[in-house]
Amino acid sequence: MVVALIVFVHLYVTTHRPGSKEAGKPSGARPGMTVEVAPPSGTQKAPSPASPACNGLERTLDGVVRNPADASALAEAQRQLEACPAPPVRACELGAALDARAPLAEGDTPARGLLTTLCQRCPAEANACAGSVTRMLEESAAGHARDPREALWNLEHAGPGTAVACGALVRMALIPAATTGGTFNAPLRPLLAALAPTCAKAGQLPAAVLSAAVVQQGAQAGELAGLATAPAAMSSSVTPQQITGAEAGSHAFDGNEKSGVDLGNGQTPRWEADGALRGQFEPPLKQLTSLRVRAKGAGTLRAIVRLPPGLGLEDRERGTFFVNPTVCQFKGTGQWETCALKVPLLDVEAISVFPAQPKISVYEVEARGTL
Repeated sequence: MVVALIVFVHLYVTTHRPGSKEAGKPSGARPGMTVEVAPPSGTQKAPSPASPACNGLERTLDGVVRNPADASALAEAQRQLEACPAPPVRACELGAALDARAPLAEGDTPARGLLTTLCQRCPAEANACAGSVTRMLEESAAGHARDPREALWNLEHAGPGTAVACGALVRMALIPAATTGGTFNAPLRPLLAALAPTCAKAGQLPAAVLSAAVVQQGAQAGELAGLATAPAAMSSSVTPQQITGAEAGSHAFDGNEKSGVDLGNGQTPRWEADGALRGQFEPPLKQLTSLRVRAKGAGTLRAIVRLPPGLGLEDRERGTFFVNPTVCQFKGTGQWETCALKVPLLDVEAISVFPAQPKISVYEVEARGTL
């Protein structure tokens, strides 16, 4: 008995000595020490290692960039790219250099074909085609004309980067086109006309911004007008729920054309959103279809169109974002003047009055739309 006890103690000390290979390791013969749990149904396993084709893709593409006429390098790059469904970011970043070495003007070259495949597989944040669209929009916004055909090719091949490219179009071209006083440089116009149909087809043009741009641009809206396809709805006379500005401002929206309010054009801190008089709709109108105004003295009416957070002008006091297309330029003859809209405006939260003279009298503003 004593001998058995000594042997047991010796074995215990040996197997639990610090540094022993077996120390702390549960024995497979002892149930309950280690449990192998199968992942629940639908749970993703750890991502598999990148394929060898992906690992060597950056080096192969770099060879093509150095010599776009090397047939063997082109063939190897195409083979690896076809075998690599998710190219590494560093390989994707070579797309810009590939674009420069195989310009669109040279036609559908094999190197250009590589760029096509690369853009269709690279993620949005590293997509060379989406990056090219954004860069061309930035340069056009700065006054430098870019080829619309090249921009369109990149947009059509942007793949996962389509939303990013169209988002740049909205921010840099469509919103300025929808904003009174917005910086919409002439080189942006052909790019907007070329790219907007593709973005609209992809569902990437906010309808409220699009219709506001069509109204603001008027006769220069061009193809944009055909993209604003808001369904026609029954409209009726609508009255603002809140009037801000002049003390007697409610007289301009009370349905009585004999009563009115005198307005001046002295600008205030909230001038871009409110003008001299603002009629607020709560909630915003689903559609604004037409307006008419009776005034003595010239001025303009702007619609304040609500936008998603982060887009357009910011109204910090109200915590909203908007664009403010001019919907009417009235002469102020003292008679009714009708202001027809090219397309219905959507999500209209207010109508603002902007006098063009130091003092005018507004007797009535009548809006028709859908609540």
